[in-house]
Amino acid sequence: MNYPRVASRYSKALLDLAIQSNTLDQVSADATALRGTIASSRELELLLKSPIVKADKKQAILKEIFAGKFSSLFEEFVMLLTKNGREGNLSAICEKFEKDVLAHKGIVEAHVVTAVAMSDADKKKLSDKLKSQLGKEVLLTERVDASVVGGLKLHVDGYEIDNTIAGKLRALSNALLS
Repeated sequence: MNYPRVASRYSKALLDLAIQSNTLDQVSADATALRGTIASSRELELLLKSPIVKADKKQAILKEIFAGKFSSLFEEFVMLLTKNGREGNLSAICEKFEKDVLAHKGIVEAHVVTAVAMSDADKKKLSDKLKSQLGKEVLLTERVDASVVGGLKLHVDGYEIDNTIAGKLRALSNALLS
């Protein structure tokens, strides 16, 4: 995903601060929790993006909602974002931060799409194969989509391998039409 420049910059700054203060895991958990809360609450998302509500009012609301739930570093970071008028980007910043933390830890995300659910043994086999190929730990997520008919589609680091029956039929159809 392409993130706004502001998300990349604030995420990098937060990552550096969390590493310096040795609170990376706590701040990462805070960012994940905040992003989840924003995603589950349409009202909170609208509040953060509203140009009508003043920054100090947003800060007061955020402090009331999340009082004592975040580390002091993350709480100060959120207050700074709000003060600077960047609270509308908070979800994107948290999402980018989560990706940056994984990259910092040497973990790569891989997404696999299959027609039927993979067994645990198959997931482990695929994960181990990717780990040996990439030289990094792999965080594998699976999605079942019957429309792929068979095979699998793999997304890793911006690359896609489509080894599905639906993908092969699409390629054959395109070849016949051209």
